[in-house]
Amino acid sequence: MNPFLGMIEMVKEKNIEVLRSKFLRAYAAVPLNMRDEIVAVIGDEPFTWSAAHIEIKGQTKKGDEILRHIDSLNLLGD
Repeated sequence: MNPFLGMIEMVKEKNIEVLRSKFLRAYAAVPLNMRDEIVAVIGDEPFTWSAAHIEIKGQTKKGDEILRHIDSLNLLGD
């Protein structure tokens, strides 16, 4: 196996961890009455802040997709 492929996977995983951390900080700042608002649509499936939190905290593949989508919308800041 190419050692660079392993390094790329480590960078991707670290990036997901950074996004997960940013999401958790952002989620804590979302007012309770707004957590039922849709924040992402993956495929045909809408996710509210609360549903996204469950997926992201559970470290699911769907959670990773949600993180990347939310990041592409610049909702997580820098």
